[in-house]
Amino acid sequence: MLQDITNGNAKEDGQEFRFWFVGQIEEWCKANNIPFDTGRFGLRNTGDIEIKWGMYRKDEVRDVWAPRSDKTAMSILIRGDFTFRFREIGNHADIREVRLKAQGDYVIWREDVEHTWRMDEDSEILTLRWGSKE
Repeated sequence: MLQDITNGNAKEDGQEFRFWFVGQIEEWCKANNIPFDTGRFGLRNTGDIEIKWGMYRKDEVRDVWAPRSDKTAMSILIRGDFTFRFREIGNHADIREVRLKAQGDYVIWREDVEHTWRMDEDSEILTLRWGSKE
């Protein structure tokens, strides 16, 4: 029963996968030629949710629009000041900007939305992605 507990450090555990530390780790290992070890990754290996501990520097920018995915996503501000820009696929004229400024501010977006971002201060963000149950 105690093997049903996994603990660690999100910053350290996500380093191999661009700071995604919970998710489809077995697949990520295959894609990156990393040996998969059930004991090492434990309950972090799941197809139900993906979680990232993101650490970013002031003035860091994602210039390229992140493509749509097959998952709903949510980002929660741990600390800092972080601005997202969103647009729908095929409608590049209509852009919505969302600024996460206070600890705990969050934004949720569906699969059919592309995004970019910029850091207005050094920031830490917790991002979760999950598939639709529909």
